Amino acid sequence: MFNEKDLMRNPFMTNEKFAQQYDFLKEEGEFDRILKILTVPSKSGIYLSRFDIRKIGLTLGVQVISRERKEMLKDIFFYAKQLNKMKEFLDLLIEYTNMKIAQYRELQETFPKTKDIIQGWIDKAERLIKFIENLKKEVDIYKVV
Repeated sequence: MFNEKDLMRNPFMTNEKFAQQYDFLKEEGEFDRILKILTVPSKSGIYLSRFDIRKIGLTLGVQVISRERKEMLKDIFFYAKQLNKMKEFLDLLIEYTNMKIAQYRELQETFPKTKDIIQGWIDKAERLIKFIENLKKEVDIYKVV
């Protein structure tokens, strides 16, 4: 399936190899859209720092090199696919998002005047969870095929 020489030179799967595995990511634009949703706080409601991404990677057993957050997430996607840990990776993203929502709720209680502003972030984060849950369903669908 992989040319071992190429894999040793670059342990990450190429975008094309990853996209071939899942129809929902075949278009490069779709995969980029997923990465953008995860890395742009105004879309996701959360901020995934490089440290957070590394921590998620280490939980999966992958040491990710620090660089642009989008590229780090891309690496984790590829490794999760190679290691058959895609659902575990998506579960970690949901767990992280739930932790952020809990922090937002705590801020709302501590600073009641910010409740409306923070609720907007909570709403976005909850939509992100639904989005990730849909990705998990698609992983199951394409795993069966």
